[in-house]
Amino acid sequence: MESHLSLAKVQDTTAKDLILSWLPWVILLLCSYIPTRFFLLSRTPRKAILPPVESKPKEKPVGAEQKPDWVSIDFQHIVPEDLNFDWTQTPEQPYRPWHNGPHHVTMGIKRTTLDDWVELDHKYVERYNYKRHLFSTYPEKTIQHLPGSEEASFEALYLLADLLPRRYPSMFQATSTGINNLVTGDIWDLRRESPIWKDYHPLQVMGLLTTEDWFIMQPDEEDSSVTRLRAGANCFPAGWKIQERIGHSLWEIHASKVPMYEEKLAISMDRFFQKLRVDSPVMRFNYAIDNSPELFHINSHHNLRPDEQDPVDLDGLFLRVERQYLQRLPKTRAIVFSIRTYVTPIRAVTKDKDVASALRTSVNSYGPELAIYKNKPLWNDVLTAHLDEVVGQMEQCS
Repeated sequence: MESHLSLAKVQDTTAKDLILSWLPWVILLLCSYIPTRFFLLSRTPRKAILPPVESKPKEKPVGAEQKPDWVSIDFQHIVPEDLNFDWTQTPEQPYRPWHNGPHHVTMGIKRTTLDDWVELDHKYVERYNYKRHLFSTYPEKTIQHLPGSEEASFEALYLLADLLPRRYPSMFQATSTGINNLVTGDIWDLRRESPIWKDYHPLQVMGLLTTEDWFIMQPDEEDSSVTRLRAGANCFPAGWKIQERIGHSLWEIHASKVPMYEEKLAISMDRFFQKLRVDSPVMRFNYAIDNSPELFHINSHHNLRPDEQDPVDLDGLFLRVERQYLQRLPKTRAIVFSIRTYVTPIRAVTKDKDVASALRTSVNSYGPELAIYKNKPLWNDVLTAHLDEVVGQMEQCS
């Protein structure tokens, strides 16, 4: 009876009442299912969403960089020398561009800053006077320039004229028309309409303002991967004539002359000149053992035969170092290339016994081709005996 009454009661219950009676149970089930589901999903590793892979990666064009290059050069950051800077008491930098190990043929590039663009020291007026003499006596052997290099030459000059009064305020003064040299008394009107351009080239003025020699390198007009020497004011060459090299490419200047240039340097040098940035100037060094202190060294400087030269003695040997600086110009995109030459008697170099020891190691490692190029047969016996003596004394004292 009781069962019959319960069934009847259910049959009489409305659908609405039935739904309401089950609703709490449904809600309870959902509340327990959803957190459990999310917990399980959080424990499941997800597949990374990767960008689409290209079938062939795009190549960066030559010269492409991650950040834009400078479009101008601001010298506001230049650190000036002290107002009491005395160039007459400032010695030359004792550059010794070798290390105590084997000599390797490389470009030897080092990053630098515009603070080091030029170096002025006690040799300044002596070199200035010699340049004046060379420019007037041998104009065709000291200055050469090709059409199309004018804008780059003026751009380089104006940058230098902006730098010098900031870097060396005791030696140079900026004016409304150019720059005054407080040491030599030269007053340079550098405006394009100035009459001085009848007698001077911009690179000559740069050479008279500083101790460096100056050159303009530009891409070939038909093949931009080729860099050519387009202008130069060169008073202190190391065995070459600018009138014979003007217009030449890097390859034409170095190939078949510099040992291992074709095998080790040609490709990297071409790429370097293409990619050099305005914001990343560089310097490098060359050195040679020379049998002459002459700065205006236009005659052959390499591959000298001992039987064709006068015998050398220790007092007739000199270290010749070139400090080369390369700066991309922001407007014309040419490269201004400067060379500062230092000539020091070997005896003065080897007073530093550590330097002498490193030099001995370096020159002893020259291969046959490099030894001939650097004239080792000419000076080897004299220099080796001296270096052995210096190093031997050092070893006895240690």
